[in-house]
Amino acid sequence: MKRVLILLVCLSALTVVAGCGGGSGSSSGPLAKEDYEQQMQALQKDLSGSADTISTALQDLDPTDLDSAAAGLRDAADLMDEASTKLDEIAPPEDVAEPHQVMVDQSASAADTLREFADAVETTPAAELASKIAEFTQIEEFAALEQAVADIKAAGYDIGGDS
Repeated sequence: MKRVLILLVCLSALTVVAGCGGGSGSSSGPLAKEDYEQQMQALQKDLSGSADTISTALQDLDPTDLDSAAAGLRDAADLMDEASTKLDEIAPPEDVAEPHQVMVDQSASAADTLREFADAVETTPAAELASKIAEFTQIEEFAALEQAVADIKAAGYDIGGDS
């Protein structure tokens, strides 16, 4: 059951990233606010579909199957990498360039952390797994992502998502 909690925490992080949305970037300089919002909303829709697919797979997960749990975490890491790449392709307006870059960087970092955690799930003795789970729920990249999304929305941008 604790492994399912891990995966749900991971999905909530993906929802944060998906809530920031995007599309293909522009190499001609910063986007106008409306164009940025459109690209971020498009990315949000794309990532939400991927997150929904992973969520469905994780709901059917056998919590006693550590290999499946690790595979679910790796799938989530791949989605975080995809989010980082797509976010990096977007040229944000100058007033949200800093929090946007935080989203790019923290998504990539979260992917690495998720892969490390997947490795730990597979190799950590059951008696020590509870402490690993506690560490996972405190992944600082997730908090940084939430703050970056909040900062962009506080600047008056509608970038999609439910929050």
